Amino acid sequence: MLRWIRQQLGFDPPHQSDNRTIYIANRFPQHGHYVPQKFAENRIISSKYTVWNFVPKNLFEQFRRVANFYFLIIFLVQLMIDTPTSPITSGLPLFFVITVTAIKQGYEDWLRHKADNEVNGAPVYVVRSGGLVKTRSKNIRVGDIVRVAKDETFPADLVLLSSDREHGCCYVTTASLDGETNLKTHIAVPETAVLQSVANLDKLVAVIECQQPEADLYRFVGRITISHQIEEIVRPLGPESLLLRGARLKNTKEIFGVAVYTGMETKMALNYKSKSQKRSAVE
Repeated sequence: MLRWIRQQLGFDPPHQSDNRTIYIANRFPQHGHYVPQKFAENRIISSKYTVWNFVPKNLFEQFRRVANFYFLIIFLVQLMIDTPTSPITSGLPLFFVITVTAIKQGYEDWLRHKADNEVNGAPVYVVRSGGLVKTRSKNIRVGDIVRVAKDETFPADLVLLSSDREHGCCYVTTASLDGETNLKTHIAVPETAVLQSVANLDKLVAVIECQQPEADLYRFVGRITISHQIEEIVRPLGPESLLLRGARLKNTKEIFGVAVYTGMETKMALNYKSKSQKRSAVE
């Protein structure tokens, strides 16, 4: 009971396996023991505030500043004790500074909310029921097969299944992630590289086992097990198989990939550093 309470309060996170198992196209096993894993939604949140926590959180952050806290104490002392100066002399400037700062930070956060909504609502195509279905980026689930066209950004971290190029390769630029402008080559495993039609991809029966999300852009370890007639084929997966969210497809007409990390579990999101208030060295 105590452990459950600690987990709910966030002091003792629940045990998490070192690996995650992903059933491509969400074809879960019909027989045997299977425990569904809970994955993050494909929703990016870069904002700091919500409608409900803006006032208390913003006030807390502002009064963490030494100057604001000092003038707050002076104002409270002037209210409680009879002093030769009026409380207005310290209270009014403090109220003005706090209000203007809150309006400025609220507007900046509203812009972040707006940008998040545009990204999360961007149209994408996923393979479902033997065809391409148009949906929104926020609706992508781990295991979905996603189609990405030339010059589009990847809406989630995808394992490359196939492309229109020979041998299932594609070219990607990661300038928005690591600043590198040169094109990087990614290659699909041979057994899925030949599946260039939606109909064939929809028939794919395979399972990906890979590591849990981590921030390292250049590290990815996993394997894909493909059911091929009466046998299973196992292939290793590395960084050359992973297409990162935020990267852009170049010199390739289209690719198909399966989502392995979504939303705030993508490498881009894990590397995102929340903007904190700027403070002086004294503060």
